[in-house]
Amino acid sequence: MLLGIVIHGLLSFMPIPLPMVPQDINQNPEIYGYIFNFIHGFRMQLFFLISGFFTAMLWRKQGLRSLLKHRAKRILFPLIIFAPMTGILMIAVMLNYAEFPVSGVAVDKFSELTSHPFGFLIVGIVFPVTGHLWFLYYLIWLILGFVAVVKLNEKLKVQPISTTITHNPWLWLIPITFFAQLLNGLGGIGMGVDVIGPDTFGGLIPWPPQLIYYGVFFGFGALCYRRGGLGQINFFRWQTCFIFSIPALLLAMHWIVLRNASFKAGWDGNQLEIIWYHFLTNLFQVFYVWLMIFGFINFFKVFFSEENKRVRYLSDASYWIYIMHMPLIVILQFWVRKWPYPSIVKFLFICILAVGFLLVIYEYAIRYTWVGTMLNGKRVRVPSEA
Repeated sequence: MLLGIVIHGLLSFMPIPLPMVPQDINQNPEIYGYIFNFIHGFRMQLFFLISGFFTAMLWRKQGLRSLLKHRAKRILFPLIIFAPMTGILMIAVMLNYAEFPVSGVAVDKFSELTSHPFGFLIVGIVFPVTGHLWFLYYLIWLILGFVAVVKLNEKLKVQPISTTITHNPWLWLIPITFFAQLLNGLGGIGMGVDVIGPDTFGGLIPWPPQLIYYGVFFGFGALCYRRGGLGQINFFRWQTCFIFSIPALLLAMHWIVLRNASFKAGWDGNQLEIIWYHFLTNLFQVFYVWLMIFGFINFFKVFFSEENKRVRYLSDASYWIYIMHMPLIVILQFWVRKWPYPSIVKFLFICILAVGFLLVIYEYAIRYTWVGTMLNGKRVRVPSEA
């Protein structure tokens, strides 16, 4: 969750051609692009894998009915409450700060799109109704799919998948993830943005390739629960995973730059290069994401396997911070974008101020209220010793 604040805080320091993204006068896409892709290349995939693991755990321990109640309280209700709230705040920020084109070109393009036979379908996929909380919406769909699979297996009495499939996952994880990855990551071509990882759409109509892609990670997480836990993943040492992830990331970024440059030069005459570069960048993206996932799982198993109250507190707070950070981050980015200070100073200022402000609100207005109970379960304030 907190890494999401980092990549959103980086957006104003990268040339992204969208009116809702502030453009700082001190951009440095070469450095910040690597940091952004380092995080974006694995963050949400790991989140969905862990979500699949805990979904399977809740089902096994409490049953489908309790699973649905729990997920509704933790995911559905926060989405229904906070997506409109943060959306209204974002609109207010855009109206006050964003520099929209004065001409009616955008309106004409929108009218042209909606008049197309599939126009409303496209708008339903890409229009950011759920905003930065899109992942909660997709997670709801995956949980419903999980319930459907469980009910179907119970009805057909299908034999459970052998746990040996999770002992040697590379033989099937790489091909199935690669297939789903090929249908993702195309949004950056038209925008000319060299961003690795899957596309992000916040519409009410789920984008099937994106749903399938994250479903791979969600499903593998669910399978890991039957194997005995995420801590049983010991395919490689975490040091080995992190070391090999570096060339995988660099090669993925290299090929995506060539792909986008070839597309910008024109589809006619460059089809083979574009397809070949797209193939290569996605192949290395798949290796990168799984190396990072296995690396972080084993890293946390070694260094964070014991209960830590501070880590637990920060984990609880991160959900609230992530939900509410986006309007605040954008306001701060618009505020500092013309300051004549180094970009790293402004970036740190944005992230620290946003997280600190929301952390104070969490402690005194969220954690021990019904909102905190909805997000993380009931927490009781421990009285301080005299």
